[in-house]
Formats: sequence, C-alpha cells, structure tokens
Amino acid sequence: MMKRLLLIFGLIFQLSAQAEHPGPNPQSAPLNQQVPLMILQRSVDSLMQDKTEWLQGLLPYLRAEDREALLFRSLSYLQQNNYIPKQNLQAWLAELALERPQILEAAVIDGYEVIRPTYDYPALARSLILNQVSAERSQLYLSQLLRDEFQWSLIFRRNNPLLLGQQLDVIRAFSHLSGQQLAYIQRQMPQQLYFPDNHLRVVLAMGIGSDSALNAVLRLPMDQYSVSLLEWVRERLPPERAFSLLKSAAENPELLYFAYSAIARLGRSYPPAAQFILAQFRDSEHRELAAMVMIEMQSR
Repeated sequence: MMKRLLLIFGLIFQLSAQAEHPGPNPQSAPLNQQVPLMILQRSVDSLMQDKTEWLQGLLPYLRAEDREALLFRSLSYLQQNNYIPKQNLQAWLAELALERPQILEAAVIDGYEVIRPTYDYPALARSLILNQVSAERSQLYLSQLLRDEFQWSLIFRRNNPLLLGQQLDVIRAFSHLSGQQLAYIQRQMPQQLYFPDNHLRVVLAMGIGSDSALNAVLRLPMDQYSVSLLEWVRERLPPERAFSLLKSAAENPELLYFAYSAIARLGRSYPPAAQFILAQFRDSEHRELAAMVMIEMQSR
C-alpha cells in the first residue's frame, strides 16, 4: 500500500513538472528550472517540522535531476531563513552531506573548464549543520557575556583561523542584549584586540545607539560596514540627528564621498541637508565632490 502511495506521489510530481514545462515529450523535461510549488511547500513544511519521512519516501521514485533539484530548492529555503535543524533532521543532513551529486555542468573559470554540481545540495546540508553549531556557540557566548566572563582575546587575535565565523556568533549574541548591556560590554572590552573588519563594532554602535558610539565607529578606517552604517543613520534616525552624524562622518576623508551622498539623499526630505550640499558646491574645497553628488542625484 505504501509503495502505491509513493508511486502516486511520484506521478503527481511528474505531472506537476509537465505543467511547469509543457512540450511534446514530458519525459525529456526534468525539473532543472522550477520545482513544482506544491511539492516544494510540502517538502519544506516537513523538514521545518523535523520530519524527513515524506521526502525520503518520495525521493527514490524521482529521476536523478528531479531528486537533486528538489533537495537543492528545499535546503536553499531553509538556509535562506537561517533554519536551525533539530536532531532528526541533523542526522539526515549528515547523510546528504556525504553524497556526490550525479547531475554536473561545465563552467569556464579563468580560462579553465571546471566540472561542478548543478545542484550542490551536499554543500547546503553541511551549511545547515553548521547553523546548529553556530547557534550553540552563540548561546555559549551570550551566557559568558552576561556573566562578564567572555574571553575576548581568545577570539579577536590575528592568528585565529576561525575568527570570521566566531565573530558572527558574537554578533548573534549581541542581538539578545539591550543597549544598556551593550554599552557596559563596550566599556569592559580590552583595548588591544584585532578586528578583521568593522562589522562587530558597527553592530555594537547601532545596538548602543548613542551619538558618541556611532561617531567613534565613523572615525575608523572605512569598509563596507561603515558605508552601511551611514545608510542606517540616514534611514533610521530623526533627520536632524542623522544630518549631524553624517556631517561628522564627512570629517573622515575615507568616508567623505559616501557621507556627502547620504546627506544629498537626506536632503530630499530634509531641506537643511540639501542646503548644506548646495553650500559645499558654491564655496568649499570639496565643491567638485559636491557637484558630482548633485549630478548623481539628478540622474536617479
């Protein structure tokens, strides 16, 4: 009886594929572009409930390409939503992580032909397993931060090969803390730490939310997180306060262009910001930059 039900599910899958890819020969139209929504939803719903039986029962009746496409789309959805797999799903993901995909494609990279999986679901399986490890580590860091026992120098050092991943877990722990708690943590942080980028310090400053904390980060050497912080200031803070912070950021030569650009966009709804850019254009050593920003505004 179970086999008959599974065969019916397989037929539904193939008919759904035919509806998505009509043509004279449905057997030659695998699901390499679009997994039928009905099947994908059922698969994702089951996995997010830590249930694999339905999907495991269906997979043997699918063609290799259909099977790998369904696995890839399902695990992609879980990964995009930062899903933390539970015990049953972890065991199944561990098995998938060891598989070798059968459906391959050729790509040219730097002049060399490279053969790679079309649907690299084992990589997604490994990534989801790491989500669980990361969640557990983040909880450990949170408890240490709350007890004032966090060992900053064990993580934030130049020769730590796990630094980027562990930094993300510290940042996840920050999301459970209040601005007051983050301000205390900032005061207790050792001075001599190695940060690979501004990510943690930007998140810390946004969590604290004070002008002094934000200004301190905006004085650091620029990276993409500094630029993102300018956008956060422009979009999230009251216009008068945002304008003041953006003007302060313009004092950092590395952030000058990005600060002017953010001020110009703020000027669409806050006239003092527009007047500032116009004044810089008329009488400032940065008049060429102000002109460039004004031209870019007009072209948008």
